[in-house]
Amino acid sequence: MGLKRKRPGDSFTSLEGRSKTPKSTSQRSNRLKDELAEEDARIAQLEKKLGLKKGRKSLPQSFKDDGLDELLGELEDNEVAGSFTKSRNKSEYEEWLARKRGLAEQPTGRSDRDDNTSDSGGDADGHSDVFPSDDDIDGSGSVTDNDSVFNGLDDNDQDVSELDPKEEAPPERIRENPYVAPVASDTGAAKYVAPSLRRAERAGDNAALRRQLQGLLNRLTEANMQGIVRDIEKVYASHPRGQVTAVLVDAIMSQISGTATLSDTFFVLNGGFVAALYKIVGESFGSHVVTRVVEEFRDQYSKAMSMSTGAVGQALPKATSNLVTFLAELYVFQVVGCNLIFDLIRLFMDELSELNTELLLRIVRMGGKLLRKDDPQALKEVAVKLQSLLAAADRHRVTERTRFMVDTITDLKNNKLRAGLQESAVVSDHVTTMKKLIGSLNAKRSISTGPLRIGLKDIDESETKGKWWLVGASYGGGSGFDRSKELSTSLAAEVDSPSEDEDLDRFFPDYVKVAKEQGLKTDNQHAIFAAIAGATDPKDAVNRFQKLSLNKNQRREVAFVLMQAAGAEQPYNPYYALVARKLCSDGRIRFAFQDRLWHVFRRLGESVFEDEGEEEDEDTAIGREDARMANIGRMVGSLVAHAALSIKVLKCLDLSTIKPQTSLLLEQMMTGVFKECRKRDKGKGNESLERCFKDAATSPVLAAGLHYYLGNLKEKDLVVIGGGVAGYVAAIKAGQEGLKVACIEKRGALGGTCLNVGCIPSKSLLNNSHLYHQIQHDTKNRGIEVGDVKLNLAQLMKAKDQSVSSLTKGIEFLFKKNGVEYIKGTGSFVNEHEIKVALNDGGETSVKGKNILIATGSEATPFPGLEIDEKRVITSTGALSLDKVPKSMVVIGGGIIGLEMGSVWSRLGAKVTVVEFLGQIGGPGMDAEVSKAAQKLLKKQGIDFKLNTKVISGDASGEQIKLEVDAAKGGKQETLEAEVVLVAIGRRPYTEGLGLENIGMELDERGRVIIDSEYRTKLPHIRCVGDVTFGPMLAHKAEEEAVAAVEYIKKGYGHVNYGCIPSVMYTHPEVAWVGQNEQELKANNIPYKVGTFPFSANSRAKTNIDSDGFVKMLADPETDRLLGVHIIGPNAGEMIAEGTLALEYGASTEDIARTCHAHPTLAEAFKEAAMSTYSKAIHF
Repeated sequence: MGLKRKRPGDSFTSLEGRSKTPKSTSQRSNRLKDELAEEDARIAQLEKKLGLKKGRKSLPQSFKDDGLDELLGELEDNEVAGSFTKSRNKSEYEEWLARKRGLAEQPTGRSDRDDNTSDSGGDADGHSDVFPSDDDIDGSGSVTDNDSVFNGLDDNDQDVSELDPKEEAPPERIRENPYVAPVASDTGAAKYVAPSLRRAERAGDNAALRRQLQGLLNRLTEANMQGIVRDIEKVYASHPRGQVTAVLVDAIMSQISGTATLSDTFFVLNGGFVAALYKIVGESFGSHVVTRVVEEFRDQYSKAMSMSTGAVGQALPKATSNLVTFLAELYVFQVVGCNLIFDLIRLFMDELSELNTELLLRIVRMGGKLLRKDDPQALKEVAVKLQSLLAAADRHRVTERTRFMVDTITDLKNNKLRAGLQESAVVSDHVTTMKKLIGSLNAKRSISTGPLRIGLKDIDESETKGKWWLVGASYGGGSGFDRSKELSTSLAAEVDSPSEDEDLDRFFPDYVKVAKEQGLKTDNQHAIFAAIAGATDPKDAVNRFQKLSLNKNQRREVAFVLMQAAGAEQPYNPYYALVARKLCSDGRIRFAFQDRLWHVFRRLGESVFEDEGEEEDEDTAIGREDARMANIGRMVGSLVAHAALSIKVLKCLDLSTIKPQTSLLLEQMMTGVFKECRKRDKGKGNESLERCFKDAATSPVLAAGLHYYLGNLKEKDLVVIGGGVAGYVAAIKAGQEGLKVACIEKRGALGGTCLNVGCIPSKSLLNNSHLYHQIQHDTKNRGIEVGDVKLNLAQLMKAKDQSVSSLTKGIEFLFKKNGVEYIKGTGSFVNEHEIKVALNDGGETSVKGKNILIATGSEATPFPGLEIDEKRVITSTGALSLDKVPKSMVVIGGGIIGLEMGSVWSRLGAKVTVVEFLGQIGGPGMDAEVSKAAQKLLKKQGIDFKLNTKVISGDASGEQIKLEVDAAKGGKQETLEAEVVLVAIGRRPYTEGLGLENIGMELDERGRVIIDSEYRTKLPHIRCVGDVTFGPMLAHKAEEEAVAAVEYIKKGYGHVNYGCIPSVMYTHPEVAWVGQNEQELKANNIPYKVGTFPFSANSRAKTNIDSDGFVKMLADPETDRLLGVHIIGPNAGEMIAEGTLALEYGASTEDIARTCHAHPTLAEAFKEAAMSTYSKAIHF
């Protein structure tokens, strides 16, 4: 086979034109010879690359592997309808070539060249590319009608025999009309074979693919299953899907359908592998596997039944047993639905033979528990029928093995299956592992939507109705198949009586998708959901449902659909309850709702009528999420309130021992009943409520259970008093741990002092006032020229309030997210377990708690003789909301709060004086060296200090507030005057109005609640954390205690390291420390070594032009263990976290120094200080 040649110089010019240029003929002839020779060489080279040899009669194998034989055709086919023969093509081409070359060499038209360099002139389609010669073109340059491209050679052309005497002249060529279809040859057209089937007809084409897939199957293990699945995905991507599926199914069946004895773990492995491929590849694979397995089983089962003699102890045919076991595993891994397995069980019940007995026991062993979960009603029917068959059979012919099988299925129905009859622990572990592997497959790659819902009847009737479940199959067209009847039960049939022209597939596309997402799997469930969800109102929904062609058992599924939809939709949608109320007028449907609710109780682990609860399966349609259970409870409550269901639906439960999930459902149900009844009565009495609970009077056990449950309905696992940092953190943590929690807060906004009038708003003012001060005093040397800068105090306060508001709303969202009940009011103890709450909106309520956590926080300590009005005599709360900048301010107390608030108003323009009783600022926890440095820097900013000074009295009666102060150790008395006085002498525990006296709670001399190491008070179920008890009054310390207290309640252990609680003062520069300071070490005679590093030697601090301060470390001189870290400088509050972590894990200063720190950063000063402590700093 040759390549088509491009003919150089083949332009459509007349002979007259050629004869008029004799001088150029010789040149053109030589040029053509060179071009033709070059073309021949190129063709030969390409033919060599393609493996085409001269004289070859067929295509190379590589062409066939690439499918080119379908396009090119076989060279040996000599008669093909509508095409020219090979000899004809060659003759015409050589004739044309000789003529062209002759014309090129001799202008007279005589050809003296015989060129046979080309083996063939056919193109890729087997047709010659015949071009018209110069003689075929008229003087105008156009092709004539009689001498067209397909008209052969002219009479004036030389005879072909002169060019090649050995080759016969081809027969006269018949001209084809391109506008009509080609006429079939006399030999008749060959039978058409679809392209997808052509490769299958050739033996050996699938050998390589079969070897590749068999190799992958041979290497299959649990450890490499995901890798094998990925490899098979690649095979699907590079081969026809149908071909891969066919070969792969053959390979799997060759392993499963043999007569060898296979272990249970082998079936688990292969069943899980098929399930994984079904999830990734989709129904195009799963449907073929299931069909092949079932068809093979029917064949093997028929043979086994014909060979069975009924002898006791007869060996179970291995092929039949293997196939049944494999089908059971496919069911366990949700490749097929339970209807197929129940069809097999019914098939085996036709005759109580030894073979059927063993097959039934095999199914029970591999998937019995799952059958009971998926369709307990069908299992009950099976058990009843087996009992009746056993009673009717000749007892002398019934073997003990058969009796054992019947008892086993009965026990399974009653959820009392003995351990020896269940799958072994090894097999169970393998199943669990395999399910995890399948579940870990990427959800985005998942194609399958659920198990295949086919039965034996579908497969038996496939000859007449077609294999509708098999991807690639088509309708069989049997006379027994009524297509109109099938359509009547399809998804949207008869719902809206659509016309024949309407496309039903476009009618409810979204409803089917939503139904699948909500766990509805069968076609009946999809149809019911589509009818209800697509209705305009509940009445229309009922009409649509009534029009569906469903039998009485299928109609009962509406209870499952509505309960599933109501539980899945967030937030709760009352529409489903309205539809259910109308449908419950039908007694069967009402009973279906009751049965479905009992099924939910079983799934939650409850004992229904003393029948043990079921274990939750990972694919359970109704899950155990709190939101889902709450929605179902509200739906049932609505049905009970409107008499669609009776309160007697709860008679199946022992209400004194229900589980937490069930309690949540019942709580929402009872709440719904009370709300609906109150709404119906509208203040006209309790008629509706009395009617709802009247039915319970006829059942003393239910009445007692309701009385007990309703009496304890408000009891929480944990009641938190206080919604500050400690309180709200404890409430959220308890909610995350699954506890039922209530949090009482009187402020009306969560977050406590810290978030509302403490840490958060003060940091907003500190940050913004620093920016204002920096723009005024520290931009010129940075190259920034600033004009007139004005303070908008109202906007400054608004920015602070916005920050606070967004954070408090965020906590309320977290409460809702974690199921915490938020009660706005003031709580006080009635007794050890009950809290009375005076609601902020008026009224009163109470809440009971198994555990109670006191987290009421602290309040500012007042100064004797000065009445705080939060306008002139203020605390930190008033300092956050002044309506103007005072000209002068005296701060009583040089601790962290006083210095921070003093800094704010000093920057904004007030003249601030700090009066401190001690000899240093910052409180006793601040290192003395750091305290002196901070005082020096703050004094440079304009703040005056009077240390070792006490305030004797104060007078706020005049325009200026007068304070009498005196030296603490004796000295001259003086009077200080200020427009505003800030009292910041500390904070005290807040327990006012808690009613602690009602429970005999113990307090110390400072008003702190006394607790033990697990935060328990003298009453073990009452705990206390935060500022109201011992320890530094810090928000982060309270937060740690809150988490630990909840862990003690839930788990029995918790952790807070009080030696690693950092402290931060957010002035500028910031001051932060953790661990012990130098004066404490001296006082306790603890040896130590010191290392410091100044920020003036830190590159980042220098570039920021903010290099005041230093890092100081204290360490043990022998072990080098870190004892304390003290920082004064930029971002000290952020840097101290590294010191806290090092101290928590017992690091040495060398550990810190040998830890790489990024450059240039302020944290490098931390590293250098560590180097200075254990050795020497590099940059100082």
